[in-house]
Formats: sequence, C-alpha cells, structure tokens
Amino acid sequence: MATAVKLVTVAEFLDRPDVAGGYEELRQGEVVMVAWPKQPHASLQYRIRILLELELGDAAIVDKEMGFRARPEFEIRRADVGVVSPSRWEAAELSGYLMGAPELVIEVESPSNTAREFREKEALCLATGAIAYWVVYPDLREVTVADAEGIRRYRDGDEIELHGFGGKHVAVSELLGPQRK
Repeated sequence: MATAVKLVTVAEFLDRPDVAGGYEELRQGEVVMVAWPKQPHASLQYRIRILLELELGDAAIVDKEMGFRARPEFEIRRADVGVVSPSRWEAAELSGYLMGAPELVIEVESPSNTAREFREKEALCLATGAIAYWVVYPDLREVTVADAEGIRRYRDGDEIELHGFGGKHVAVSELLGPQRK
C-alpha cells in the first residue's frame, strides 16, 4: 500500500531551517534536497551569467541560482542561470520571490540530472512565464533550446537568439569557453 505524501505549502516551506551542504526546492509540494554545484558547474554558470550580462546590458537582470515561484503554491525552484526583465526583478524584490519562471531559464547539465527532470522543468517553466528554456551540455559542447516553436540543438559555431531581448545573439563557443581536455 502506498503511503500518502503530505504536500508542503510555500508558507510551510519558507519556515524550514537552512540546510547545510545544499538547498531545497519545493517541487509539486514535495521538498527536494539539491546539492550545491561543484566548481566546474559553478564556473560555467558564472561564465554564462557574465556573458549574458555583457550582451544584454540594462535590458535584463542575469543571475545564477535564481529562485522563483513557478506557481503560487507548491513550487519554488532555482534556475542555474535566470534572465528577467528589470521590471519583474523589481517586483520580485517587493514580494520576496520572482513570481513565475524567469523569461530565460538556463540549466547546466551535471551527473545528477536526468532527462526526465529537464523535461519536467522545461514544461513547468514554459507554462509559467519562460520564453525559452536552455540546457547546456558542457561535455557534448551543445545547448538545447526549447521555446514555443519547439526544441533545437546548437553546437560550436552556432549562435542562439536571445528571444524577448531585442534580437541579440550569443555564440555557443563563447558560452562554453575553451574545450576541456
């Protein structure tokens, strides 16, 4: 017989103590422990953040580990890198969390990620405000981009349009940096 899981509300989640060694997300009412990124992952997040800040300037706020309430209840997530308009960022400062997904959500693949996890987060983000959802695969030197038009793959030599941010583009090779040996 299956045991019923007690769903946790956002208010209950926010009352929980801090967690050493990682952070928690609220996924469909269930608390999920997520480890802090290791250095290669964090370095790539940082590289992507800086590159997008330079490209977008004042048109957007770019941050790593960006927290957001994908839905009003039962969902608090983090984007490895999130990109939002300044007006949404300012509204989030007043409420404590960005309401809905950032306009651009970027995830960097790590060994603990699963394809199912990426698909579920992609669907959630695109349904709650994201214009695009990217998954960066450093070892493959590939970026998948999901948006209203479908899913496309980009590799070294390709450029990705930053939809919703004035038609600007970013090169995959610049996002990923030099190839690792």
